[in-house]
Amino acid sequence: MVFFWAMLILIGMVVADFYLPMLPSATLVTAMVGLVFGNPLLVGVLLVGAAGSSWLGEFLGYRVFRVIRAGLRRRAPRAVTGTATRLLTRTVVKLEGLLQRTVVDHPYRTTMVARFLPAGRTTLAWVAAGAGRAPYARMAALGGALWAVYTVGLGLLIVWIAGPGWESLIGSVVTVLAVGVVLTWFAKRWQRNKAAEILDSEPVEEEADAAA
Repeated sequence: MVFFWAMLILIGMVVADFYLPMLPSATLVTAMVGLVFGNPLLVGVLLVGAAGSSWLGEFLGYRVFRVIRAGLRRRAPRAVTGTATRLLTRTVVKLEGLLQRTVVDHPYRTTMVARFLPAGRTTLAWVAAGAGRAPYARMAALGGALWAVYTVGLGLLIVWIAGPGWESLIGSVVTVLAVGVVLTWFAKRWQRNKAAEILDSEPVEEEADAAA
């Protein structure tokens, strides 16, 4: 019964984490491994529940973002005033276009990187909602599966080392935070390199901008 209620809380937390990225869903999944350690069936249920709830949250959020984007496109465009405002708007549009191109060209590779960035699943869904050819259902499934394997596997390793109890719970929190920092650093580095490659491959537009 404890596991049942814990799974309901976990599913709600993982789904809500899409909209509130500060929720500690990864820490909760890792810590819950201490409840099921030694029972392969419950470990499998936890793994499937984490992956499924992750996919559900991302796919629902993606549908919401599609509706929001469609509403924004239907609104009459407003004139953008001010040099700084025009420059900022053009920069944001260009950056989003680069991200959308990356999602379309390399959807699964981008998913593997974005899934471990802070608010990465939310950002990926927003970008994919504007890229019509992105296979987002499969991208979300891949991201959810990778995330579930990572969190549950990390929890199993911690419990195997420290044993079930407060030691493993504290170790889960500390380890998830530390590994998250390392993965975020690598993911951001990959993102910067990818953006630089795309920018270098584009034609130079300084003369056209100066004429405008």
